[in-house]
Amino acid sequence: MSHADFLFELGTEELPPKSLQTLQNALRDSIVKQLAQLSLAHGEVTAYATPRRLTVIIDQLQLQQDDRQESRRGPSLSAPEKAAQGFARSCGVELSELAVIDTEKGQYYSFDKQVAGASTKSLLAAVIEQALADLPIAKRMRWGQSRAEFVRPVQWFILMLGETLVDCSLFNLNNGNQTRGHRFHCLESITIDSPKTYAQQLRNQGKVIVDIDERKQIIRTQVAEQAAKVGAQAVINENLLNEVSALVEWPVCLCGKFDEAFLAIPAQALVSSMAEHQKYFHLVDNKGEIQPYFITVSNLISKSPESVIAGNERVIRPRLADAAFFFETDKKTTLESRNPALEKVVFQADLGSLADKTHRIAALAGTIANQIGANADQATRAGLLAKADLNTEMVLEFGDLQGLMGHVYALNDGEDTITAEAIEQHYWPKFAGDKLPQSLEASALALADRLDTLVGLFGIKQPPTGSKDPYALRRATVGLLRIMIEQELELDLLALINNAYSLHVNLKQDRDTTRNQLHSFIIERLRAYYDDQDIKAEVYLAVNANKPSSPLDFDRRVKAVNHFLTLASSGSLAEANKRVSNILLKNGNGNDHIDAKLLVEADEKALNQALIQVSQANQISIAKGDYQSTLSALANLADPLEAFFASTMVMADDESVKNNRLALLSGIQTELARVADIALLAQ
Repeated sequence: MSHADFLFELGTEELPPKSLQTLQNALRDSIVKQLAQLSLAHGEVTAYATPRRLTVIIDQLQLQQDDRQESRRGPSLSAPEKAAQGFARSCGVELSELAVIDTEKGQYYSFDKQVAGASTKSLLAAVIEQALADLPIAKRMRWGQSRAEFVRPVQWFILMLGETLVDCSLFNLNNGNQTRGHRFHCLESITIDSPKTYAQQLRNQGKVIVDIDERKQIIRTQVAEQAAKVGAQAVINENLLNEVSALVEWPVCLCGKFDEAFLAIPAQALVSSMAEHQKYFHLVDNKGEIQPYFITVSNLISKSPESVIAGNERVIRPRLADAAFFFETDKKTTLESRNPALEKVVFQADLGSLADKTHRIAALAGTIANQIGANADQATRAGLLAKADLNTEMVLEFGDLQGLMGHVYALNDGEDTITAEAIEQHYWPKFAGDKLPQSLEASALALADRLDTLVGLFGIKQPPTGSKDPYALRRATVGLLRIMIEQELELDLLALINNAYSLHVNLKQDRDTTRNQLHSFIIERLRAYYDDQDIKAEVYLAVNANKPSSPLDFDRRVKAVNHFLTLASSGSLAEANKRVSNILLKNGNGNDHIDAKLLVEADEKALNQALIQVSQANQISIAKGDYQSTLSALANLADPLEAFFASTMVMADDESVKNNRLALLSGIQTELARVADIALLAQ
């Protein structure tokens, strides 16, 4: 079977940098998926992307589909002859040429034919059209007089198999073997000789590095080198690195400087100003203190790099001057005095203003603080000031500074350190894997803020749906659970939901319904939490069957059950518990208590004695929350229980003996289910 290399390049105006790599990968994946569906074999697949192109190269693509045998089954032999004649005509043959096959339902007409495989070249245009239609583009645009749509205007394309162009058109453009190089360094078109020479030709002739990962590594290396020249270290944010790598085709990193007077501004404000608006990397010393330098990534090799640096220094100066002005202006007004303005800021139409939310979370933070041994006054005070910085000039200009500026301004107002830190940290964690609040007071406020939002939105019947979560309630829930579990805060979730509900007014749904729905929603998030830790779903389900109301208690049980699965007796105990449950479900629990006088068989006496010992041990371990010891103690029931089932008839003829044995099994079930429903662990 013949093979040839494949190349598809789509040339456009500048593509959106934050989605460039997503578009690159989606184009590659769609093409590969379609080729698999067409049964076309190939070698290595490579995807490239620059600001002005998306490219896929495939090594040794099969040039022709394999021939295949197709079978069609027609009507039954007992069907009217007209039906059989019609089937024969649809197959293009005479009735006598049809085969007859035997099936479970009788004999049927059948037609087999050999289908020649199509040439790959004839299939590629449809593959590319479908791949472009599959791209995850939220909003497509039109340009010129054409009705064609894409994320950006398309300027050219190449669809090549080997050294031959595929005859097709896209976006009212004809296929060609010419591409465009760097917008400034290469003003002439470049003729691509073959897919194998594509990347090297663009590098050598066009001054374009088509591999985005290579551009990232070049930028990373150059940034570090530039930082070292001024005796500093560069802080490379991966999101910023991804973005600037998608903005350039030939990266050149240059280091600039700004006035040291701007270092009086909070470091994060400087970072936001440089990264968000200018796409600059900032520098720090070996202590992590920000330095008066920045590194910009240029998209060209300048004959006068000093001029490029000077131009960037001129641009950043007014940006930082604005930040300095906002900072000095904000410090003239206390955070507390900004709270009345929150009355005019709507949190949610049915849940009131941000001022209303502030009062609710302050009260709830104080309640939680008392329960976890934190300073309730500081948690309450932090709650009252938590949202005030949303009215500051700095946060209005740099939204990602909310909380941080509240921390800075609180210290400026004379607030104590714990209160000030809690204002910033109540937003933590902001994303998966992010750091948690560092004080109990901050944790109390972080929990209060999330609970207030969750209870309020569930209370007005606006929980998240499968496709929509506009208030990021799932993320808030994961943060809530992480704080409770990872900081070992023993809190009753049901009680907290009740407390939060009582602080709201005029919720549309009653308290009990809201509490039960929200509790189920929160606990359900633990399934994914444990899945990330490679803990089996059966473990989560076994613990959830007991409905623990404390996430920390839930976690301790999960960890204990997960350990229990490593014990040799866990499998037999889980099966035995399932058997016990089935017996009791059909026959009831028997007597209220076990009567030792009615235990007549040696094995039931031994089982009762083991049950007494395990029950006594479990009372102590359960009181301590030592669920691992509780489950480990159950191993002492495995052999006596197995012997009991092997030798003893539970459903004895004597009613009193039968009910006593059911009571014994009921006691066994109680002990086996103290931590979790281990019957759910049985395969």
